[in-house]
Amino acid sequence: MGALRVVVVVVASALAAHLSTSTASAGSEAEGRSLEPKVLAEFVSGQEIPESVTTDERGNLYVSVGNTLRRRVPGGVFEVFATLPLPINALGVKVGPDGCVYTASTSLSEVPGAFVWRVCSADSVEVFAELDQSGAPNDLAFDDCGNLFVTDPLLARIWKVDRSGDPQVFVQDPLLAGTPDDPALVFRAVGVNGIAFDKQQRFLYVSNTDRGSILRVNLRSRKPALSLFAQDSRLRGADGIAFDREETLWVAVNALDSLVTVDDRGQVRRRAQGGLLDGPSSVVFGASKRDRDQLYLMSSAFSRTLGFQAGTPHPALLRMRAVAPGLPLL
Repeated sequence: MGALRVVVVVVASALAAHLSTSTASAGSEAEGRSLEPKVLAEFVSGQEIPESVTTDERGNLYVSVGNTLRRRVPGGVFEVFATLPLPINALGVKVGPDGCVYTASTSLSEVPGAFVWRVCSADSVEVFAELDQSGAPNDLAFDDCGNLFVTDPLLARIWKVDRSGDPQVFVQDPLLAGTPDDPALVFRAVGVNGIAFDKQQRFLYVSNTDRGSILRVNLRSRKPALSLFAQDSRLRGADGIAFDREETLWVAVNALDSLVTVDDRGQVRRRAQGGLLDGPSSVVFGASKRDRDQLYLMSSAFSRTLGFQAGTPHPALLRMRAVAPGLPLL
């Protein structure tokens, strides 16, 4: 964290001005019917930066905070489930087809941190895959065959890791790169970030934080074919993504404190902004019939915690009843 604090001092004022301008230009109200999130769990303001959230079919929730993974059983509270054995940061988290919890990690120091970790029971942490240490693996998603796909926003790359933990570069493309001359989060260029499959797994979708875009890879072509699906100023700062059961894509837009949707034609709609949304970084829908329309949304409070943006940070896990735009609430 020492290195981060130095960065804070250098760029805090620049980022504060940038975010203020971006938020103002985006507008202060959600378009159409707004969605009101509720706080499910809070984290320590000014100290903790929760990053990612996922769930399993039993209703357990898992979040990454610092170098820990925390678990909440239905009706319970978050407790430490596992601690990474290095002073690095756990980022994206997903439950694999084997029931184990996987997380990508990165380092903010000289300690190598580009790994995917597997946790099959409390504190049974093991390296599942080691990736290029010059990068910063971020989010991850499994296909139906058990292959793991991992984004790297620094290397403009999507990794594919097979069930044995062997990685290979799946896609590398300039469309996945950030924009160093005009980064959405100012302190560092961030390219490809969130990742999700559609229901039929015809396409693999990813967000690009700096470019405000959603890209997709055609998985049925002979070679992985990357194309632009949506690009909009309301997507600038996009982080985690998730599909609902109506195939609408929900996007946490970190830099704009907002939540937007992208329909199957690539049309963007802002669904909520401000309020409890404080640097939203990750979204996931419930995995059971009971909560399949329940959206869990992580407010990382990243910028305010590190002093990049003015105001008291409110890191929290939020939840809301969410359905595709135009459909009635159930």
